[in-house]
Amino acid sequence: MKQILLAVSGGIDSMYMANRASELFPEAHFAVAHCNFQLRGKESDDDEEFVENWCKEHHLKCFVKRFDTRESAAEQGISIEMAARQLRYEWFEQLRTELGFDAIATAHNACDNAETMILNLLRGTGIKGICGMSSTERIIRPLLGIERKDIENWMNSHGLTWREDSSNGQNIYKRNMIRREIFPLFAQLNPSYIKTLNSDMERFAQVGSIADDYVKAVRKTVLHPDGRINLHKLQEFKHWEYALWNLLEGSGISSSEFADLTACIKAGRQIAGKCFGPVIGTTNSLIINSQKREKREIKVELILRNELTSLITEPGVILLDADKISMPLKIRGWKEGDWMRPLGMKGKKKLSDLFTDLKYSALDKAEAQVIELEGSHIAALVGVRIDDRVKVDDKTENVLRISYSSIK
Repeated sequence: MKQILLAVSGGIDSMYMANRASELFPEAHFAVAHCNFQLRGKESDDDEEFVENWCKEHHLKCFVKRFDTRESAAEQGISIEMAARQLRYEWFEQLRTELGFDAIATAHNACDNAETMILNLLRGTGIKGICGMSSTERIIRPLLGIERKDIENWMNSHGLTWREDSSNGQNIYKRNMIRREIFPLFAQLNPSYIKTLNSDMERFAQVGSIADDYVKAVRKTVLHPDGRINLHKLQEFKHWEYALWNLLEGSGISSSEFADLTACIKAGRQIAGKCFGPVIGTTNSLIINSQKREKREIKVELILRNELTSLITEPGVILLDADKISMPLKIRGWKEGDWMRPLGMKGKKKLSDLFTDLKYSALDKAEAQVIELEGSHIAALVGVRIDDRVKVDDKTENVLRISYSSIK
């Protein structure tokens, strides 16, 4: 039976999902996760209390975490919206991994999806950005086919309550401005614009899937295990520029730097020793400048199980049952053919596919460290995932706490 973690803010969409969870996920078991971003003072605390009370009434476990969102945004130099998104998904994934949930369910609806598409277009995006949101193995979005007006009608007809976020009535966030100012104009042009945009996104997603298959084929041919990109082999592909942009995803290269790089390649100019942002040209190949990346260290601690108060860890830390893995630990770089059964999943997954899910860049993959269990069977991707076979359970006596962090 599946274990689903419901992300519930207390707003109308998430309360609709919570109230209909047994219909949306037949025969599943549920728990609720609520984030208090502490952005609206007492109103945020009242949201938290509302969700906790609803869970008590419905006999559901409720996990609550408070975040200093403004401080996190300031430290990273990002918007409050981006910081909140990052904080909640990191915490959701910790809960899912450590407590064995199969998936996290969010309450994004068809209108949210359309807003996301427009936001991405305004920021500048590729094919992935205009595909909108979708469900994955770990994040499921059961309401993407439902419009907000239908959610409101159902909640009102059943006399159910929810919390109103006062910030939704203000244009302090770009999403609110699109919802309140732009979409009413769309409705005048096409009353069914939500359905139209969502249908468009489905078609874009199909095109994106074809493009992803193309990039995978290019990657297998041009990418060395050490992260270098073979330029001769790359240019044999018709759409090599598109493939290269995807291969460099996550490297931090800007659009102007990429334009300079491709112009040099097309002109056949010598690029050895030249830098294009984080990308360095060498003889017939490209590498990503690892000197700009923080040096990292792996720390291993042996802890008695009864000394642990929680299985929830901070990012970069994993917990393993020490008695389920042979010593000394075999820590090494990953290689083709490595696989694992990620915690909470039944089937095997190649690390190369896991890297795709995690959106690893070529250098991320080159620097990835693993703990070998048996040959190509991997016990853990250090700092990120563990294999189900080495998870900490009720019979565990000794725990390995392994952290992968920057050297200060």
